[in-house]
This record gives sequence, structure tokens and C-alpha cells, in this order.
Amino acid sequence: MKATMDERERPVASPVAPADPQRRPDVMRRPAERVDDVAFSAFYREFTPTLVAWLIWQGARLPVAADVAQETMITAYRNWSTIKQPAAWARRVASRALARHIARIEEDPVDDVGEHSALLPSLTDVAAWEQRHEVLRVLERLPLRQRQIMAWTLDEYTPAQIAEELGITAEAARSSLKKARRTLAAYLRAEGDEQ
Repeated sequence: MKATMDERERPVASPVAPADPQRRPDVMRRPAERVDDVAFSAFYREFTPTLVAWLIWQGARLPVAADVAQETMITAYRNWSTIKQPAAWARRVASRALARHIARIEEDPVDDVGEHSALLPSLTDVAAWEQRHEVLRVLERLPLRQRQIMAWTLDEYTPAQIAEELGITAEAARSSLKKARRTLAAYLRAEGDEQ
């Protein structure tokens, strides 16, 4: 029996290795890929809760922050071998994703995530929980750009590093930081006077 043209042109999948390298069993991966997986897994477990908190500092609600962090980590995994500074890279990508989310007009179906998950740290220390909420309450007073600059600053980035990550000038970063500090100081002074 003669094979038709379609059957001859159709690529034959190898029974040994799947066509998609992402779906290969771990035993078939090269040693460098396994090392990358281990490094990424450690980064994911350690940094994801920090990224969620950082996004909340920028104004994201908890469900949105968790979603943006997860999307960022998926993108990080796909590009892991090319990322030189994972924490800064993840903040930059997450910040841009949050900005796109804020630009969209949509309602979030839930306001609170009821179950503990790996993306969200458990809050067992009440004093730390109260302090985080106080920081969030104060940061809500700032315009979006100043809040973004403060979030980077609270994670110990300098204005020059922030400017590089956000694609703005160092002067703009310093100016926003100065305005944010001035606004926060005035707010805290006024709140202290009321007590």
C-alpha cells in the first residue's frame, strides 16, 4: 500500500523524547536544567511572599498581589536562565503587571482569600500584622508613583537603582521619594498632634 502525501509530510514524534522540551521527564533533562530548577524553586519559595507584600505596599489588594506575583513567577521560570538579578527583575515585571492591572477597569470577585497558601505568608505575630497594616494605611496617602518609589525604598533600593529598574531618571526618583517622605512626615505629625 502506497502512503499518501499527507502521511509522508507529517512529522513523526520520537517515542524517546517529547517534542516540547518543557514536558520532558526530569531524567531526560540536562544537569544544567536540573540545577536551574532547584535554583528557581528556592527563589520561588523564598521570594514570592516578599513580592506579594511588596505589591500590597504599592496599593494592590491581596488577591491581585497574589495573582500578579504568580504570573511574574511563571514568567521568571520560563526565562530563568537569562535572568541575572532575580529579585530586581521580578519586582520590575510585577510592577509593570500591576500597572496594567490598575489601568484595566474591572471588579475583583473576592475581597479576601480565606485559605492559607504558599503565596501568602501566615500572620502569626499580631504585632507584626498590626505594623504591616499601619504601613499600608500610611502609604495609601501617597499618589501612585510616590507609593511605588516608597515600596522600592522600603526594600532597600537606592534612588539610582529604582530609576534604572523603572526606566526613569535618578532625579525623578529622588524627587518622588522626597515628596513622599514630606507627605508622610506631615501626615504623621498631624496624626501625632491629634493624639
